[in-house]
Amino acid sequence: MQEVETKRKPELLAPAGDWDCLKAAAANGADAVYFGLDQFNARHRATNFTLAELPKVVAFLHGHNIRAFVAFNILIFSEELKEAERYLQEIARAGVDAVIIQDLGLAKLARLAVPELEIHASTQMTISDSRGATFAEELGATQAVLAREMSIEQIAKISEESTIPLEVFVHGALCVAYSGQCLTSEALGGRSANRGQCAQACRMPYEMIVDGKQINLGDKAYLLSPQDLAGHDQIAELIKAGVTCFKIEGRLKGAAYVAATTRLYREAIDCAIEGRPFEPDKIQLNDLTMAFSRGFTPGFLHGNNHQKLVRGRFPKSRGLLLGRIIDLKAGTLFLKIDKEHLGHPLPLQIGDGIVIDLAKPEEKEPGGRVVEIQKTKISDVVEIRLHGGIEVNKQEVLDAPVWKTDDPDFRKRMESSFARDLVVHRAPLDFKLDCKINAPLHVEAICKDGTSAKATWEGPVQEANQRPFELNDAKEYLGRLGSTPFSLGTIELNIQGNAMIPPAILNKLRRELVDQLIDARKSNQIRPIVSTNALEQLREQIKVPKPSQHESPSLIPLVRNHGQLDAVIAWAKSTQSTKISMIHCDFEDTKLYKEAVTKANLAGIPISLATLRVIKPGEDGFLTQAIKYQPDALLIRSISALRYAKQHAPSLKLIGDWSLNCVNEISTRMMLDEGLERIAPGNDLNWEQLKQLVMRSEPRALEIGAHLHMPMFHMEHCVFAAFLSEGKDHRDCGRPCETHKVSLKDRSTGAEFPVGVDSGCRNTVYNSMPQSAAEYLKRLIEMHVTHFRIEFLRESNLEVQKILDGYGSVLSGKNDGKNLWQNLRASNQVGLTRGTFNLL
Repeated sequence: MQEVETKRKPELLAPAGDWDCLKAAAANGADAVYFGLDQFNARHRATNFTLAELPKVVAFLHGHNIRAFVAFNILIFSEELKEAERYLQEIARAGVDAVIIQDLGLAKLARLAVPELEIHASTQMTISDSRGATFAEELGATQAVLAREMSIEQIAKISEESTIPLEVFVHGALCVAYSGQCLTSEALGGRSANRGQCAQACRMPYEMIVDGKQINLGDKAYLLSPQDLAGHDQIAELIKAGVTCFKIEGRLKGAAYVAATTRLYREAIDCAIEGRPFEPDKIQLNDLTMAFSRGFTPGFLHGNNHQKLVRGRFPKSRGLLLGRIIDLKAGTLFLKIDKEHLGHPLPLQIGDGIVIDLAKPEEKEPGGRVVEIQKTKISDVVEIRLHGGIEVNKQEVLDAPVWKTDDPDFRKRMESSFARDLVVHRAPLDFKLDCKINAPLHVEAICKDGTSAKATWEGPVQEANQRPFELNDAKEYLGRLGSTPFSLGTIELNIQGNAMIPPAILNKLRRELVDQLIDARKSNQIRPIVSTNALEQLREQIKVPKPSQHESPSLIPLVRNHGQLDAVIAWAKSTQSTKISMIHCDFEDTKLYKEAVTKANLAGIPISLATLRVIKPGEDGFLTQAIKYQPDALLIRSISALRYAKQHAPSLKLIGDWSLNCVNEISTRMMLDEGLERIAPGNDLNWEQLKQLVMRSEPRALEIGAHLHMPMFHMEHCVFAAFLSEGKDHRDCGRPCETHKVSLKDRSTGAEFPVGVDSGCRNTVYNSMPQSAAEYLKRLIEMHVTHFRIEFLRESNLEVQKILDGYGSVLSGKNDGKNLWQNLRASNQVGLTRGTFNLL
């Protein structure tokens, strides 16, 4: 195995949700640690750190030569920008090395306020190609965290076509949805994943409804719960592909997890850099599994494999699979050992906790602490007895998997790894000694980052009576760097004569130099605050013109098939009171766009074609095709699509969709300045937040969603391929999406969530109930908003026209929004929700 060449030394980035995790990461070899503060981070449930603690956290990490990254990775609403600005200032004062940012407006604010503070583009930005990576770099980011759904081949392509350093997740939980594109928690409970409050609806059980009938999937119930990512075997390939930072997920996990994962990936990265094969032993792999595991896969690193990503039997950490039960007698379990453990000592001892997996993880499962383990005459079968015995039906547990869920010895070993304060990464110190007989001794220490310090002993230096001072003496006394963040580098001696330098003096000077260097490094790490009123400056730059004349509000329907398009065109011809200013087409098969453009042109109604929400390397053809059909506009759903359209169709109107996640006036203005004619605000906004955005923006440049089925999960995982075929991706799945309609039924509520597919074979799960802003339309019109979108999903032609009648009557002033709300709710079989608007 050859040594891997890299642009810069790859960095291992570990998570920390509390102080123990911080210490575990430092002691086990992390190069950098990312953590959140008590506000503005995507892991709201983690312990996190306070602003008051931040200087201490940074000092601890820097004292171990570890970089400190603050996760500032959520969307920021208009009324929060002032507090976010204050947090940026405190983060800079504390000497943090980088902030991980999702919100485009926050990134611009950071660049103006604290330009020396590094910005890392969060995976929440959904960066999936080189155009997205380049945009992040132009935004001021010095590192881009790619979407978890990228293959090594795609990562290599992005690295080849862009210059920004790339960061990827290599271990931990996989969100089923693209980060930054999941609105499930927001739609169902008003707690947005884009705000750090994910309710983990993907880990809930669902039934699969195909063409109106429930199908039997056996023990598969957790249809949206991926197994965990473990990419340790792919590290060398990823380095070769251009990855410079390897990230471990897990700010909600404990210190034992951080210790085990950091230790293993430290070794994997070092092996790859040095050209050695990485061959973890059985204990290391078992430790990784005991730390936290829903089962491991390489995720998407080798491309899509819909048969392996989701197991479906359970949604939580199971630990280590020991084997299966083949008999039960008088409370004794007879366990057939799993083949993975044959030839190795059984990883089970007295005191360990086990559980019997009956494929009912939502219920209390049988298990307990092991009190006795006995071998049997059969080499791969053991007898196990539990504390307090076990009372289960024998037939129910036969062939059931048995998992080791707790291992006290593992926890003790991991805790011992950070029990003492160890400095793993030491910075080399180069020393220069200058002296001559009967003169002072001058010593200078120079750190690799350029920081230096000088110390002098007035002496004078005496001539040696016996052995003079030599290089080995200097190494012995200057090398006593103990628990400092430094190690001995080179020593340059410039000594005239046979000098005698007392060891006590050299020890004293060394301590002085180290103290000076530590203080100097602290001062150098503080990021200057260039502008204390950056937010005010940015707001002054946003021109909000006063409406010069009244403009009648209009409807913009979004249709998903030709039947709905025909219904909209027919309705537009039949009404004079409400204008349809444009129709958005969002078809699963983009080849059908050509006919849609023809129909709209004949009807004299402008038409836009929706781009994919995610565009990966090699998928530009979908954009080329849409432009070729010569629509009046494109509905832009990603930065990649925006940049492509500006380059290849500069005269085409561009409408930004909500998936661009603009929820404050700065990010909204940025996207309009990028070339959008108008933009739909992000769906995370409630009424008060939307009102603030409208008041601080150009209202006529906003397209407000008046009626829609909220898109919840947008995912690379395809439930059609996974559960209706044996194929691993679109090449061998047989395309069941073309012949079947699928919904996922929530087992607890009975709600059925429709599943759609786009041309990139990505699935979107929609809310079962439409969301309506009917009661807000009048107020929005009074605020000079003129564009209101109606999104259809599976509505019939008659339902389309009825919904248009209702909203058209409100926009024309003939009907009251409250009456429309009541009528829609009464006529909709699955109900109606105000969703994110939260009207009181």
